Amino acid sequence: MKLNAQQLGLLSATGTPAAPRTKTPGPARKKCGRAVARLNELATLKTIAKFGHARISEISRSVWPKARYADQLARRTVARLVTQGRLLGRRNALGSRSYCLTRGGAAWLEARGVEAQHTLDLSSVAGSTFFHGTLATRYLIERQTEGCQVAGEYILLRQKTPFPIAGLVKALRKLPDGLVWQRNPDGSVAVEILEQEASAKARTELEKCLRAAEYVGRALDKDGIYRVAGLVFAFDRELNHARRILLAASSLWADRTTAERVTLERRVKLVAVELRDPLVWVSSTVTTLHDLRQRGV
Repeated sequence: MKLNAQQLGLLSATGTPAAPRTKTPGPARKKCGRAVARLNELATLKTIAKFGHARISEISRSVWPKARYADQLARRTVARLVTQGRLLGRRNALGSRSYCLTRGGAAWLEARGVEAQHTLDLSSVAGSTFFHGTLATRYLIERQTEGCQVAGEYILLRQKTPFPIAGLVKALRKLPDGLVWQRNPDGSVAVEILEQEASAKARTELEKCLRAAEYVGRALDKDGIYRVAGLVFAFDRELNHARRILLAASSLWADRTTAERVTLERRVKLVAVELRDPLVWVSSTVTTLHDLRQRGV
């Protein structure tokens, strides 16, 4: 006996279940070239908005940290943004180009929910602090690639961190060169203070920086979520900064017990950066001030 369509439907619903239809998985849908270009442009503009200005090398490391030809991608993206009037290249203190956010670029970001303002008037591009600021920016970008949140001097001056820093600045009697923070498994957030050493500082100035280690554990917000976790000195390894920092620590904490000195010195990281001209980051090594003393440097 032949079954009509209605009977077949009932049999499928109440009798032997019909075999499910399977779809052959197709290739993953890729974003079109224009969509990828827009994402790259957004990431590039956000990088400039965060750090104030940057060269191709900093942009490529920030936006394409794992790409084989990151510099080429950065150059193409920056060229489009310059043509669109969203970035402007300025001659920096090294004679190369650093890129700043234009008013049009800031407006473009604002329209997409990213707080921004133009950076055309920054004196640090061609001024004497260029080396200092650019090396700090690159260190912060390196930490960013590790999954940390970062803020450089540009953001700190505008007080745009997710936690207040006025109390920390007052305690240290100076503005840090940067902050790095990361959430712990217990929900708290560890905040490291960055000091960038570009030129030799007087011992008293180094002591002022080192006092940050004494504030480890201090809460930065009223809820006690953000807490100081340590101090980082980043510097060109060819210079003698590590030795000078060690001598300043010996002077500053001379009246402390041995146990106290060990604790304080373990809170201080020394990041020695290998550079090649013109201000190109090659690699870095990290040690604590205590480990440096143990090696008898």
